[in-house]
Amino acid sequence: MTDLDQYQADANEWGISLRERFELDVHVREGLKPLDQMTTEDHEEEDFRGKVGDVLIANRLFSKAKRYMECSRFGCRLQCQGEAKHEFFSPLYCDLRFCPRCGPRQYARLVAKYSPVLTHVQTHSKRGYLLRELTFTSKNTGSLISEQIRRFNEDVKKTLEKLMRNVKDWGAIWCDEVGFDNTNLHAHVLFYGPYIEQERLAEVWRQVSGFEVVYIRKAHASGILALRHLLKYVSKPPSRNPETIGLLEVAFHDRRRVHAVRVFYNFAGADPDNLESKWDKCPECGAPLSRLPGIHRIEELALQGLKFIGSDCLKRRPKWTN
Repeated sequence: MTDLDQYQADANEWGISLRERFELDVHVREGLKPLDQMTTEDHEEEDFRGKVGDVLIANRLFSKAKRYMECSRFGCRLQCQGEAKHEFFSPLYCDLRFCPRCGPRQYARLVAKYSPVLTHVQTHSKRGYLLRELTFTSKNTGSLISEQIRRFNEDVKKTLEKLMRNVKDWGAIWCDEVGFDNTNLHAHVLFYGPYIEQERLAEVWRQVSGFEVVYIRKAHASGILALRHLLKYVSKPPSRNPETIGLLEVAFHDRRRVHAVRVFYNFAGADPDNLESKWDKCPECGAPLSRLPGIHRIEELALQGLKFIGSDCLKRRPKWTN
């Protein structure tokens, strides 16, 4: 019997929901803050995450529901294999796309991944090539499903490739976005290549997708600043409504939010969107890291004097991305 089967069996036997069984598992673990010591903020966050979990459970994304509801509440010990045996702790994150804790972390990973190619095109610029910001829009149907997202991203790629037929050394990276508290799917694109007329861009987008609205302008910033401006959309959830967040997680299940083509893809490789991240090297000495057995409450690890492994990264994070 899998863990999920056991949770479901327990829920059925005890007459509670699967969400309540997940929450109970969190509270009965050794060392967790007692319920009577939880603050209003703690209760509000647990309620929000529970409601998102309900949507994920209703759509049979049980593992994601459990991860989301437990995100950052527990952690593990990490020890480097160097002579000094440096020890740290790392929270266990859910790495879901629309988690308010994990969004900024995905942003940081993506900036680190694609910054080298922006530096390269900025220092090896090709005559007539510039960074431009494009926006592709779709029709707002009032709902969002996985197939709709897949087709939309295929259309964006087809449009760019049709416009750049027989053109070399161009590239693009784009991020799928929805309006705040709505299902208006659109893509913000950072494009590197020759000039494209607005009229031609709109014509090809209409031919490929059937949608009418598209924009193009010179990037308001250069290089890495333009990349940060593009990727800021992954750093914050587009709603304060837990049901909306849950439905977005369902719609984007097995779908990427961030895409790269041509020189951007060739330079950086496959997209890490929504993949679980982990620390591989010691930030003190560079030696390989290994995870020690056990899962512990975050407060417990901090009280033991262990250093949060990402503390140096937090100091360097630009304030406007929080």
